[in-house]
Amino acid sequence: MMKIIVIMLCAMLLAGCAPAPSGSADPHGPEAVEEEGQEDGRKSSGQDDLDVMEPADGEPAAPEEPEPRAEDAGDMIFTEEECENAIGRLLDSEPVHPANAELLKEMGQIVTVSKVIGAYGEIFSKMDNEKRARLRYQILSDVMWGGPEFENAIDIEPAEGRYEADGIADLEDAEALFRDVYGEEHFTPAAYERAENGKLLLSFADGDPWVLAEHVQFFEDDLFYLLSGPAFYEDNSGATEYEGYVDILLARNPDSRFGVTLLYGRYRDVIVPVVSVETSTEQPPSGNKTYSGANLVDGDPETVWAEGVPGTGVGETVTLHLDKKRPVFGVLITNGYTAGYDLYEKNGMLTAVSVDFGGETVEAEIPEGYGYEGYSPEDLAECNRSRVELDEPVVTDTVTITITGARKGTKYDDTCVSELIVY
Repeated sequence: MMKIIVIMLCAMLLAGCAPAPSGSADPHGPEAVEEEGQEDGRKSSGQDDLDVMEPADGEPAAPEEPEPRAEDAGDMIFTEEECENAIGRLLDSEPVHPANAELLKEMGQIVTVSKVIGAYGEIFSKMDNEKRARLRYQILSDVMWGGPEFENAIDIEPAEGRYEADGIADLEDAEALFRDVYGEEHFTPAAYERAENGKLLLSFADGDPWVLAEHVQFFEDDLFYLLSGPAFYEDNSGATEYEGYVDILLARNPDSRFGVTLLYGRYRDVIVPVVSVETSTEQPPSGNKTYSGANLVDGDPETVWAEGVPGTGVGETVTLHLDKKRPVFGVLITNGYTAGYDLYEKNGMLTAVSVDFGGETVEAEIPEGYGYEGYSPEDLAECNRSRVELDEPVVTDTVTITITGARKGTKYDDTCVSELIVY
């Protein structure tokens, strides 16, 4: 699991689809999967352009506003609506491979790790000071420990003598850096930021990262760059949560040392629709429970697909049929029977898969998850998710998962999977 070092300036922030006919049944029958009682908006992808009022008869037409030029972008003040419209237009264009892709990706990572985007979009320079402080911490963290684009952007010296801090930066240098990165015009220290005698005092600590997927797409026009792709929260315990797609809009800005300035960010709820699930085999129903492929896409960690052949099911397949051909980045697998700890322990789970994304195949090991007595189905699911991703997104309407490795449970050898999400 990737571990990202973050900068904190204060202790507060440390606290702060129908299945196909099933195959042959397992010799030990429906009882193989042991039964027990079950434990009991974000923004759209864009907005229409603003309407233009026609002048009334006899009234002179208002002079047309000049089209904004690329060199003006750094000085323009954009509204949230204008940012949303820009994102919508860019998402309707073709992806590009800009020369500054690594810089854009690093700036996007600063945003996701700082956790400043909530349920609604954010203009970074207009956020409240607590959020801007989190963004500032991560900017300085990237200077110290991040990628090459921000390395040594300003000098940070070790703190000595009377300073109870890990490092010291010149305040004017830090303010200029914040202005270049996200357009902050007037730096005001937050409650636990320490600025003394023209110096900014810094403290460093480990933190749990947000992860921006490596395989993002880029879009651009004369004014903007857009970074867009699936984003996940992962922490040092191994828990994984899919956050949807993140869209990060940057303005071209010749006045910034980076040539761009972070402008606006948002998350979109994006799960690729699955209309049907085809399995090579599955356990027959038992009582009021089913073990069909449809359980893989119902959003419920208490339902499960269980293969139905002798042994651990190596070679068995699950095919997800999408609603249409779409760009697909990967699949998120919730491994094991996560309805309860006893079921999780007694039944088998994946150790390796081969995933065919409409002709592009990825071989992947599935890391072993974990669970403890008292964990809810949601807790178990969170600790047993794995991503299988492509290097580049592909357009497809099917995703086929083949079991290439599996391990037995403490009582049964049936391989179980609780959920699949295509993104």
